[in-house]
Amino acid sequence: MNYKKIIILFTSFIIFFSTNLKASISDEFHNKIVERGLTAKYPFLKRNNDIGIFYDFAWSKKYKKIIIKRDGKNYPIVRYSLFNKKDIKKGNSIYKYNDTDLSKISDKEIEALHSQNKTAKLSLNNNKIVNLEPYIYDYNEVKLAKFDLEFINKIDTNKGLLEISFAADFVNLRPELNEIGKNLLTNEPLPADLRYGYFPILSPEFQEYKYDIDIRTGIKTPNPDGLPVYFSYDKNEVITLREEKGIGQFRQQFDFKDFPFDNQKLIISIVSGATNSSNPDNAWPETGYGAVHFISPDKGAFLGLENYLNNVSKNYLKEWTVKNVDINSEEIIKENYYNKFLKKNVSYNENAINIIIDIERNSAHYVYKIILPVFLILSVAWFVLWIPTSKLDARLTTSMVALLSLIAYNFVFSEDIPKLNYLTALDKYILLSYIFCCIPTFMSIGFSRFIVKNQKAVILVNKKLRTWLGLIYLLLTIQIFSF
Repeated sequence: MNYKKIIILFTSFIIFFSTNLKASISDEFHNKIVERGLTAKYPFLKRNNDIGIFYDFAWSKKYKKIIIKRDGKNYPIVRYSLFNKKDIKKGNSIYKYNDTDLSKISDKEIEALHSQNKTAKLSLNNNKIVNLEPYIYDYNEVKLAKFDLEFINKIDTNKGLLEISFAADFVNLRPELNEIGKNLLTNEPLPADLRYGYFPILSPEFQEYKYDIDIRTGIKTPNPDGLPVYFSYDKNEVITLREEKGIGQFRQQFDFKDFPFDNQKLIISIVSGATNSSNPDNAWPETGYGAVHFISPDKGAFLGLENYLNNVSKNYLKEWTVKNVDINSEEIIKENYYNKFLKKNVSYNENAINIIIDIERNSAHYVYKIILPVFLILSVAWFVLWIPTSKLDARLTTSMVALLSLIAYNFVFSEDIPKLNYLTALDKYILLSYIFCCIPTFMSIGFSRFIVKNQKAVILVNKKLRTWLGLIYLLLTIQIFSF
């Protein structure tokens, strides 16, 4: 019993000592930030003096690393152009930097070329040649260090909503604090006091439909101890870390033209939260130079998505199959954007990344419970054409019963079909089946007028129509469902 008391007291002492030691280190670290006058200055990652061309990123599954995105001819693809957005747009490939063929050099060599303080002549894939002068600008980048997609909880196609369970980490380098953090910080996270200075890591934001504080943890979650931002010292660098986790809900645009054999792209967008501009008057914060703010994925984000893709047991949505996952960049441009701080309309440019989840609908339910039953009902109506043309009552009774059955069955599966202002592939198929289900009835009524006068002609026409119209139906059905 005495030993248990000693262990409890010792553990309590260790916890108390560790907590107070961490608080002491935190106070000393933040006091040094104040002493050096770093609280009033926005902490850009670096100040560049070059032509302001940034290339897009891609994930190499083979080498498990992030590389420069290239086109089919191995030329690098532009992500963002700071000083010439008119001639150089996102998605352009650059063939040459002066006389250097960019398809024949490595990513590091391309980066080294573009970091030079030199005039450059760029040859583009649209046959344009652009001359760029280097200028000074401020640069900052927040990394999506981790994105673990734990579960896709719900895909509500009627409301256009995606719900996921996830955990994400953001990281931002703070080189101006390296000297201070060298002797005070470790790789164990230290809570940041948000009263001391700016934190670029707070700017990136998930574009969520609804932020529910009961199921989400992040920068919008009420927290008496401050927002979830931490300092850490790793690999001789001070970094800030931020965690977002829980359940997120995101608006989606669905295209159902190929329903029920459709593929959809689920998009989870993360914006940088800061404007990019070559004009110092429009840039934020005001430093007298242009500014670039990027949100970019790190290796961990791609690996987290790959782990989800490879772990098929995590997909509890049996209606869908996840086919691929990826991350791409996006440039958000808003013309005539009113800046309330500058009190004028400006061209607003913001960087974003999109987490893309490609899914394919499992269509067996619709094949077995809608398409095949509709086809069988139609077959009953179509076999009327094999009943002798003289037996009008039998033909009409059978065709009408089949038509009414099709109408009744339509009510059975109506809840399984999306209600849209355009026709899906399944809608076209059902509409086509209605038309061909009515044809035997129309033919029987039409033949009744001629059966007495010209029975041979009626039989011949009936024989031709049941063959050719059936073939036409099958061809139209194949065309509807061939994408």
